[in-house]
Amino acid sequence: MKLFLSMKKLEKFWILKSKILNWDAQPTTAIKKKTNNKNIWFPDGKLNVAKNCLHHALSNKTSNKIALITISKNKEIEKYTYKKLFNIVRNFTSFLNKSSREKKIKNILIHSSASIESAVTMLASTNVGIHFSVVFEDLPEEALDIRIKLIKPDLIITRSAEKCNFFLKSLNKNGLKQSIVLNTKKKFKNKRIKFYDFKNLILKNNLNTFKSFNSNRLLFTLFTSGSTGEPKGIQHSSGGYLLYSKFSSIVKFGMNKNSIVLTASDAGWINGHTYALFSPLSLGATTLLVETPITLLDYNFLIKILRTYKVTILYMPVTLIRLLKGLIPKNKKFFNHSLKAIGSMGEPLAKSVGTWYSKFFFKNLRPVVNTYFQTETGGIISAPSYNQKAEATFGTVGNNLTKFIKFLKPTKKKFDLSIKTPWPGCMVNVINGNKFWKQYWDKNNFKLFDIGSFVNSNLVIHGRSDDVINIRGHRLGSGEVESKLLEIKEILEVCAVSSENYLEGSLLVLFITLKKKRTNKALLKDLITNKIYNYFGSYALPKDTIFVDELPKTRSGKILRRVLRNLYHNPKINSFGDLSTMININSIKKIKNILNNV
Repeated sequence: MKLFLSMKKLEKFWILKSKILNWDAQPTTAIKKKTNNKNIWFPDGKLNVAKNCLHHALSNKTSNKIALITISKNKEIEKYTYKKLFNIVRNFTSFLNKSSREKKIKNILIHSSASIESAVTMLASTNVGIHFSVVFEDLPEEALDIRIKLIKPDLIITRSAEKCNFFLKSLNKNGLKQSIVLNTKKKFKNKRIKFYDFKNLILKNNLNTFKSFNSNRLLFTLFTSGSTGEPKGIQHSSGGYLLYSKFSSIVKFGMNKNSIVLTASDAGWINGHTYALFSPLSLGATTLLVETPITLLDYNFLIKILRTYKVTILYMPVTLIRLLKGLIPKNKKFFNHSLKAIGSMGEPLAKSVGTWYSKFFFKNLRPVVNTYFQTETGGIISAPSYNQKAEATFGTVGNNLTKFIKFLKPTKKKFDLSIKTPWPGCMVNVINGNKFWKQYWDKNNFKLFDIGSFVNSNLVIHGRSDDVINIRGHRLGSGEVESKLLEIKEILEVCAVSSENYLEGSLLVLFITLKKKRTNKALLKDLITNKIYNYFGSYALPKDTIFVDELPKTRSGKILRRVLRNLYHNPKINSFGDLSTMININSIKKIKNILNNV
């Protein structure tokens, strides 16, 4: 009876929150539960995701408001009002409709960074109910081929003229000979490669109506490799995902129609969907799309952007924040009266780094919205809120988005994180197959594959389950070791992995990058030893400390710990699983050389 009542309250809560969306048919039911956990959210609801994002263009009060500001890798800036964006989307919708008359378009592969091209394609696809998948622009061809095989696109959109012929070969190889390639940079004679200019179209002003779709219509697929090294296609549907995007933005960032949001995320990452595009536009806010987030490491350029556009929400990868901390002189401060909230994504945020981040941007210490989420969750599961006490949350990911998202809490202090309540942002499928879907579920509990603990009701993430180092019965999370070592001023970045030995068991190995190359490494090793001994005890003293120029990372800023773990055990290894989302593959070669010479 108690469980029934709690589910009743949960349904009532999400039905109430569903009213923040612009529905064509308001849902009366929150969730239709399935035995395989492929639950359907708002089954009787109907809406159009693009309409939710672009209806501001239909009002004289908001049509000339800036919707998008794009920042290219060359630091070129372009602005798009809601009216202009609506017209570009409308024109591209017409192209999709025309193309569908020749061959039904069901799936679109978008090969693009955060840009007007990716934004328009995502919005136009949702406008006509076409499923899409955004992939990183600099993926190697083998990785692109895997994704084409899984998505089976009827249309590929690319900004790379050089990749057009490869895409045709891949389509042919995968039996997709009727598919076309749409290229935005150069015209081709091949009739299967068409040219489309997103920026320089003659915009038409006759506004067409939006189609209405069922809430559970498939919206997009995003690929993630995680710690397994095997790319998985995570799928989200329309109504539940959009509601969760918008609701989490309001609760954790205080996002509203007056917000000017800079989410430094590639379009091929979940944040590039949720917090860079769909939630800001659905709220009528202004969003800045950064083609190459590393551009913001130019301190003067970052400050110029924040001041010029009066940014109110700054949301950055932890790796970028760490690098900024190392690059910006210690006595420098930046105060901007426009800035209301700052956030972090990707890696665990060390307390020392979070404190610097807050002090650098605010006169009085404010919380960092240190977000805990996965591609699978659709948006933030847990984070400090923009308006709560700052000091209490540093080094944690705050608390649940709502009391209606509950973690399964065993009695032990550190535990494997699972969610025991359904929530509308949860993925609806894994494109790779049912065996992958089942891996996420323990009966009705959704497994997050992370180790966590609670400190004064705030959640602390200790690392991925397979990154936990079990030393003589002590479960040591990679994240908690790294956070403590980042308090040492000479260290720029650190990665903690385990070394497995038949006689010794698990031991700690550290990979470290330094702020200055001429640092006294012997003295630094002593500092590291003292820090670990004083905080964790003698059992955790590192077996090895290796100094490298760069840690292998994905574009989302996650350190590839499995790569470092495998390299340490066997420096001659050449097989690492999927490395398609890695920023700089050459960093592996350099680390190999260092390990071979140790």
